[in-house]
Amino acid sequence: MLTLILAVISVLVFAVIVYPLLKGVQDTEKKSSVKDQLAQLVLQKESSYLDLKELELDYRMGKLSQPDYERLRSKLEGASIALLKETEQLKLGKPREKENKEEINQEIEQEILRMRRIKKRDEGEKE
Repeated sequence: MLTLILAVISVLVFAVIVYPLLKGVQDTEKKSSVKDQLAQLVLQKESSYLDLKELELDYRMGKLSQPDYERLRSKLEGASIALLKETEQLKLGKPREKENKEEINQEIEQEILRMRRIKKRDEGEKE
C-alpha cells in the first residue's frame, strides 16, 4: 500500500516537473514573429562582438598563442558575418538563401577590414 502511494506521488511530481518543459518545447516550435527573430539576432550579434573583444584581450594578455588566436578569431568573425547577413535578410523580408563561397569570403574580408580599422582607431585613442 505504501509502495503504491509513493509510486503515485512520484508520477505526479514527475508530471508536474516535465509538463512545463514539454509545453515550452511546443511553444518554441511555433513560428515566432519577425520582430522577435530580429531582436534575437541583434542580441546574438552583440554577443558575438563581445566575444571578439574578449578574444582580443586574451591574446594581448598572452593567454592565447598566435595560431589559436587567428583560428578562433576567424571562426568568430565568420559567425558574426553570418548573423549580419541573416539580420539583413530578415529586415528585407527575404528568405534565407544559400550563397556561394566567394560572396561569403568577400563579406568576411570586408568585415575583417572594418574591424581592423576600428582596432587601429581604438589603439590611437588610448595613446
